[in-house]
Amino acid sequence: MDFKKIQGLISKKDYLFSEHADEERINDKLTVNEIEEAIFSGSVIKERLDDPRGESRLIAGKTKTNKLIHVVIGLRFKKPVIVTVYIPND
Repeated sequence: MDFKKIQGLISKKDYLFSEHADEERINDKLTVNEIEEAIFSGSVIKERLDDPRGESRLIAGKTKTNKLIHVVIGLRFKKPVIVTVYIPND
């Protein structure tokens, strides 16, 4: 699945959010809206096409307030799954 299609599904709220991602979101004091903003403004910085757990993308993007967020999206299922989110260390 290409990144534009992933962004389109995210914009339609047609995705899943893992329990782990939600825990990390809370730990980093991020909102779902900020995560979506990062996906829309971001770009793929790493692809894992042959991971045994399923294809995934690491996306780096910024919120409207310029906060950098990394988002890992898994593509093992029919819908994108936000697997984890975090604020990267410089």
